[in-house]
Amino acid sequence: MISLIDEIIRLASGRNIWVAYSGGVDSHMLLHLLATAELPDSTILHAIHIDHGLHPNSAEWSQHCADIAAELNILFHCVKVNVNDIETLGMEAAARAARYQALQQALTDDDVLLTAQHQQDQAETLLLQLLRGAGPKGLSAMAEQSQLGVTVLIRPMLNTSQSDILSYAHQHQLQWIDDPSNLETRWNRNYIRHTLWPDISERWPSAAKTLSRSAQHCAEASELMAELAQQDLANLGVKNNSQSLTISKLLMLSPARYRNVLRYFIELQQLPLPSTTCLQKVIDEVCLAKQDSMPVVCWDGVEVRRYQDQLYIMPPLEKHDVNQVVEIDSLGDVNLGDSRILTWKKSTEYGINQNIITNGLTVRFRQGGEKIQLQGQTQHKTL
Repeated sequence: MISLIDEIIRLASGRNIWVAYSGGVDSHMLLHLLATAELPDSTILHAIHIDHGLHPNSAEWSQHCADIAAELNILFHCVKVNVNDIETLGMEAAARAARYQALQQALTDDDVLLTAQHQQDQAETLLLQLLRGAGPKGLSAMAEQSQLGVTVLIRPMLNTSQSDILSYAHQHQLQWIDDPSNLETRWNRNYIRHTLWPDISERWPSAAKTLSRSAQHCAEASELMAELAQQDLANLGVKNNSQSLTISKLLMLSPARYRNVLRYFIELQQLPLPSTTCLQKVIDEVCLAKQDSMPVVCWDGVEVRRYQDQLYIMPPLEKHDVNQVVEIDSLGDVNLGDSRILTWKKSTEYGINQNIITNGLTVRFRQGGEKIQLQGQTQHKTL
């Protein structure tokens, strides 16, 4: 365990250490290990407990965590959260979202947050991602180090076995909470842990170690794919602040590479990644559509559109009232709502006759069936 402490100190780089303390055996072991270690004088150790309020005993669990922190002489923080969107996200995902949002709000860039996921947690995550059909990035499972807002999040125990954790806990006579919801096999992770994992570990005793190693291999492959995408974007002339991709240049890459570029570009926009099916729709229905068409492919929180030879990937546009009508009788700016302003620009050759505007002009969204007469032509054409 000494090497684990040294690694945590190295990764913390002099910042304050916060341990996400649920009261379970894993986080209790991590907290005890750090509380009894010699940390740098400049490093302050905190324990933070998130009370989801989902179990009748949650208040008792919070008090247990506070008592343990007091015994270890550690600063303790308890944050109560409301778990929303359970029907949409599911209980596990909704609780996780509420928990990480609370942790993000509580910490600063002068802190590091430690969570106690271990080797078997990593292996279970890899299995879950496999069953979801994830690619190399998803199969990387949990990263040892990542960002939570401005705070560095570290998972120092991903190479620590569950048996080592339990041995430490029994050796030091730790008292921990057993959340009964961890036994409910209706949750996918618990189903793997209690139904599948005993058979897997009996047949392959080193499964947790080898699956975790596979996750590390996938993480390296994902890094290489990101580097390749960066090179391809640079060759396509796309800069960090670019809002679009040139479709004709994109499609000059091989299919595997342009799909890799699209996923990476979407990540740069900090937007949710699409499923394999949605990504293929982007290619077939948007990139390969006629240049004068305006197709749209959508998934949760994202719209993909094209204009001429440019591909735009963005959050959904604001909804507009298709029945809105604006009457205009002057050359002043016209507020169309939703932060849109219509401004007139004088022209000596083309445009709308000023008398038409001042005599009364109606602006509205098209209803269908409109015709237009272009300047210099006598025939009306369908708009």
